[in-house]
Amino acid sequence: MAISPLPQPVAVESPLGVIAGRRALRKKIDNTFLIGIPFAGSVACLFWFRTHPIHAVEVITFAVGYFIIGMGTGIGFHRYFSHKSFETPAWVAYLLGAAGSMSFQSSLLTWVSDHRRHHAQTDHCGDAHSPVVDGHCAETETLHGLFHAHIGWMFDDTVTDRNIYGLDLARDPIIRFYAGTHYVWPVLSLALPAAIGYAFGGAADAWGCVLAACLRTMLFQHSVWAVNSFGHTFGYQNYKMKNRSMNNTFLAVLTFGDGYHNNHHRYPRSAFHGLLKGELDLNGILITGLGKLGLARKIIFADHYLGEKAPMGGEESLDGRGFSGAVEDQRN
Repeated sequence: MAISPLPQPVAVESPLGVIAGRRALRKKIDNTFLIGIPFAGSVACLFWFRTHPIHAVEVITFAVGYFIIGMGTGIGFHRYFSHKSFETPAWVAYLLGAAGSMSFQSSLLTWVSDHRRHHAQTDHCGDAHSPVVDGHCAETETLHGLFHAHIGWMFDDTVTDRNIYGLDLARDPIIRFYAGTHYVWPVLSLALPAAIGYAFGGAADAWGCVLAACLRTMLFQHSVWAVNSFGHTFGYQNYKMKNRSMNNTFLAVLTFGDGYHNNHHRYPRSAFHGLLKGELDLNGILITGLGKLGLARKIIFADHYLGEKAPMGGEESLDGRGFSGAVEDQRN
């Protein structure tokens, strides 16, 4: 597995789209709970199942829950809301928003704004989560940079300026709905498994399902964050870019295809991230399936599906339907 070289960050006096203040404090408080609750539940899970048997209901709710929040994040938050890789009826978009909102990440509005900023400034000054440069444009050492890109950025004193990266999002009724109900969905993410566990096994299985839900949430959270950190450090590149995005097969398995990060940065709006033979992209396959059911239309693919053909080197181009393209489409 190769380690990508470090490009030189582009230093500017003030990072584009980065602000601080009370919103940064709120970000820290929100993330303390959103990260702390699944972590605490995961630790408790280890002790719980030392004295309680693991039943099928806990295994099933764990696996189904991981799949739901994974699809909600990868297909919903990422490919639909952030990049508009396809169009879908409103009721499907609401379901995708609900599933992603149950993953104990930031609100849909914050997630999309942060991701747009990442694409606009990838691995350069202003990137929300880069292992190369921190929120204040300081170059980071390898281990410090990995920590910052993985989880440290969620507790620094910067936030994404929505006037730059999310102004159009405030006009989207679905995104407004999930921004306003942001705290409801993490509760449901634990309450639904608890209800299922209680229905099929009583109080003990209800607690078991809750703790298993905390564990699957924590595992998925770190899988997504690892794309920010390890996905910009370890792996292979199909395209030579002005950033250090990498394809990482292990992360692609954990995130249902979002680990092919180098491919994604080359074709940000493509509904498929896996482009070569062997790059299995379950998110892309499911979007194609939605298309066959009539629930997804105008599905965007890379300029050409590569199959077994080795790709040519290329540069990431924001005017080639990246961040700016997504904004333009939502404004029109």
